[in-house]
Amino acid sequence: MKKILNIYLISVILLISACSEKVTPNPDLGGPLYGLTKGEPGSLEELIYNTWEFCGVYYLYDYSEYAFQTANWTGGVNRWYTPVKEENRELVRTVVNKLHNEVFAGMDGDYIRRNWFIRVFLCDSLCDNSSYDPDELVETYLEREDMLIIPNLGEVMKAYTDEDWTSWKKEFSDLLISRLYLGAVEQPTDFFNSRLKKANGKDDATAIYATDWLEDPDGKYTDCIYTFRTNGYWNSSPAESVLIPKRQVDVAEYISNLTTTPKAELDYTFEHFPRMLERTIDIVPYLTNVLGLDIVAMQNAACPDDPVEADYFKNLKE
Repeated sequence: MKKILNIYLISVILLISACSEKVTPNPDLGGPLYGLTKGEPGSLEELIYNTWEFCGVYYLYDYSEYAFQTANWTGGVNRWYTPVKEENRELVRTVVNKLHNEVFAGMDGDYIRRNWFIRVFLCDSLCDNSSYDPDELVETYLEREDMLIIPNLGEVMKAYTDEDWTSWKKEFSDLLISRLYLGAVEQPTDFFNSRLKKANGKDDATAIYATDWLEDPDGKYTDCIYTFRTNGYWNSSPAESVLIPKRQVDVAEYISNLTTTPKAELDYTFEHFPRMLERTIDIVPYLTNVLGLDIVAMQNAACPDDPVEADYFKNLKE
């Protein structure tokens, strides 16, 4: 089955600038174009309307087969899909809430408006093809310019385990991060300069082989994780690998981990891995000043039981 983008393929995502005016929705098109109404209190329509008012993103689950090609918008696309069944429509609420309460935790409406998709279509099954092809079924999402299509709102999603939901949220978190990073003109030079170099001192090393792995004296991490963190990489993949993350993935892993890791674990990391501390100090100004991320608010929202204080990242010292 065709794999749709994940964190290890961030470097090949080609997206428009995160700050481009092209991703700012025209409010005049909202109601007339899709018949957007507020609906009854507690209804899906109210949730969708309130979300649009808050951040300018349209979530659509009941639309015609030609909705992807509406002339008023960019990014028309013709793909085979099956709509969300009426008995599964509460999954729409689940998807919207997980995106906004968990993936976008700590972000205000204007920030989401500038960096996310204008239209998000929700459906049951989706093929990356104009006709049904079981080998082209989309696993997580399909994106194009201002439009995102999320499938599986049916029996597939109803069977998700906690692990599946964690993986699902990670996919969309990584997609958001890729839009932020690839839309930025400035690069985190100091952060990249601190990457592990080849033996001759040139370019970036590409791997740390198992023969060179170190043993964690405290027994907290596997030899692989301990070695990579000693060298300044989160290496957050559940599968151990000798490959050093590429530059874009390196940035994404720092954003993801700095904003979702409890304070106690961050403290431990910075105390035991000086390179992790050094590289965090290097990238924090880039995340806050260039990408505009409020990493404290994001961490607080993701870890309410163990939040960092307001100046935590600003006050880090080697």
